[in-house]
This record gives sequence, C-alpha cells and structure tokens, in this order.
Amino acid sequence: MWRNRYKTKYSINKMENFKITKEGIVIIQWLRDTDPQLGEDLYITLKVKESERDNYFVNYYKARTVDEFKTVLQELIDTTQQGTLFTLHIVAHGYEDGLGLEIQTNEIKWAELFTYTRQLNEIMANNLLLVLSSCVGGGILSCLQPEQHAPYRAIIANTREVFMKDAINGFHAYYSKYYNILDFAEGLKALNNAMDFSEEIEPGKKKVEFFIMSAEQSFDEIFNPDRDPVFFKSVVDKILPPNEDIPQELRVQKAKELFKKKGQELKPHFMFKD
Repeated sequence: MWRNRYKTKYSINKMENFKITKEGIVIIQWLRDTDPQLGEDLYITLKVKESERDNYFVNYYKARTVDEFKTVLQELIDTTQQGTLFTLHIVAHGYEDGLGLEIQTNEIKWAELFTYTRQLNEIMANNLLLVLSSCVGGGILSCLQPEQHAPYRAIIANTREVFMKDAINGFHAYYSKYYNILDFAEGLKALNNAMDFSEEIEPGKKKVEFFIMSAEQSFDEIFNPDRDPVFFKSVVDKILPPNEDIPQELRVQKAKELFKKKGQELKPHFMFKD
C-alpha cells in the first residue's frame, strides 16, 4: 500500500505562519562499529551544503546505545529554536516494532520514538520530514496516537530489508539536489532509481521502493476500517459488543460509521488545524 507514494498528488508547499530563520539536515547514526558508517559518510559528503546557502547547517550525531540515541533526540528538542527547519535522517537498523541493535536490550519502539519526533514536529509547526534508512514494517501505523499531534509532516522509509549498498547509493542520490522538505519528490525518485532491483533480498523475495507517507495519509490509514480486517473486528466488538438482537452486518456498518466519525473528530488536532 506504500509503493510509489511520491507519484501521488501529495504536496508540501504550504508552511503557514512558519518563518524559516535557518534550515538544514540532521543525521543521527545508530549502528554497530562494524557496520558501514552510512551516517558519517553522508555527513562528510553533505557538509558542503553549508557553503551553498545562507543559514544552512548539516549536523551529525553518533549513538551506540538506545540511551545515547534518546539523549541526542532530547538535545535536539531542547536546542531547536522556533524558525528552524530541518530534515531528520536516522541511520539505524529497523524491524516491525521499532529501531535498534538488539531487540529488547538495545531498541526503541515506534511509539517512544514518536514521542520525541512529535515534539520536534511541534517546534517546526508540522514541517518535520523524518527519513529512515531502514525497514519500518507496518507497525508504525498502530503507534501514531491519533489523539495527539502528528509526529512528522511526512516519513520516508522502506517496508523491507534494505541492503547497505542500496542505502549508500540511494541516499547520496537523494541528497544530491535536496535541501529541505520541498525537494522530497525529486530526491525520492533519485533514491529509488539508484537501487538495484535486479537483486533479490532472498530467493523469491524482491526489494521494494522507498515510500513517502504524509501525516494525513497515515491518519487516514489508521481510520480506514478496511485496512486491517482482524483489527477492525476487535474495534467492532469494542464499540458494539455482540448482541443476538442486532444482525452482524448492521453491527459492522454502525461500527464503521462511529469509527469514521471518531477519526473526523481527531483529525484537525492531529494535523495542527485546530
């Protein structure tokens, strides 16, 4: 469902009431020392952008543990001033439920990650582009907390394993002409064009393109009753517990109406429009 998102009519051309005083790219690398150091490599390459535009910056942070990773995120929250706009690129290993080097002992779940990025997105008036070099799986949608503000304006990631050579080639291509979130379409196209899709992840398992999903698209997926039939069945049972006097078809239809209505109530706040 996330393939070729950059080909949709998704647009980021309005930054209402947001005066940019400085902009840039922030890279956080959280890898093993034995891994290819993609974040550091990107930083060295992209640093020249600081001389190409006024008030432009490229910053790099290296974390080895989840505590160091969260410390960096908190530092960004504490030091980012109103009027600052940056793309946050996280270089880390990803899986269905989050990011990290070792599941359970050195990881951060999506929900916790989004508590940090949400605060950054609030500072930037809902203009944070979150870029992940890793696989994200489908778990992110269940961790977005629709009753709160969106944790990003848009997210770029992949739903399957990403070979390091594809990430290296792809993100160098992505940033070749990229400066801020307005440049995402051309950058994403360059990223996917640089990947080698003739090579399979494993026999019978093909690579997929990096996608972009806006906060609005994410929210609409959460409140799409047809997205996950198993999940929505639990919603139906919660909203309208089984009752032998009410036909199942009617229960489902009424639950859909209530579910969508709840989404309509929450969406303005999620999208910073209340």
